[in-house]
Amino acid sequence: MNNIGALAIGIFFIAAYWLLTDVFGVLDPFLFAGLHKIIPAFTQHFGKLMEGLWSSLLLLVPAYFLAVVCGIGLGVVIGLMPTLRKNLTPHINGLSAIPVTLITPFAIHIFTSFYSASVFIIFLGAFWPILGTTVSGVVTIDKRYLENAATLEITGFEKMFRIILPAAAPTIFAGCSIALKFSFILLTVSEMFGATSGMGYFVQYYSDFARFDMVIAGFIFMAVILVAIMWIFDVIKNRALAWTLNN
Repeated sequence: MNNIGALAIGIFFIAAYWLLTDVFGVLDPFLFAGLHKIIPAFTQHFGKLMEGLWSSLLLLVPAYFLAVVCGIGLGVVIGLMPTLRKNLTPHINGLSAIPVTLITPFAIHIFTSFYSASVFIIFLGAFWPILGTTVSGVVTIDKRYLENAATLEITGFEKMFRIILPAAAPTIFAGCSIALKFSFILLTVSEMFGATSGMGYFVQYYSDFARFDMVIAGFIFMAVILVAIMWIFDVIKNRALAWTLNN
């Protein structure tokens, strides 16, 4: 039922855009190309968009995976150690407040290649929300879980994977979801600065030539890809959190 509702809303927006452009001409035709231009542009350049997708994934996947590993790993350690958490929290809050996009020029000059600079920017943008939510998830674990683990003499890795991570998992997954969306934004931003391929590069390239039909086609393609990626993420999340009340 939820999928039908989402499909109906999507059709509504498409129909509204078609009415505002092709039918009534309310929107500026220079900036807002009609569907009669967007659909041919999308089909003719679909191969190029797919090549850009592959290039983008080569940046997104390793950067996000590294952010998940580092963010959860460090977040658990900081969350379990009150003294460390007290000393590091002000620094984490201060560093995470710096807009990642402002670090882009520094990353381009520091790293030896555009690829490594882009991976770093995406990693950094995803790392902070994952780290923050992991610390929060560990800190807010019900003490009864830890007391029961101590009573049953559950310690070490068994305690980590059977008590701490499952209890903090809902909060951690929420942070990972936010980080994934933010990583996608940073991916397109980083590709606009120095890439020669990718979804963000596709949009920027045709924007420079005022080919807004191609730009909108690129927007639609990126939106579809993000929806697909988030759907896969939600499937993994729902299976991992099948024990929670809302699932």
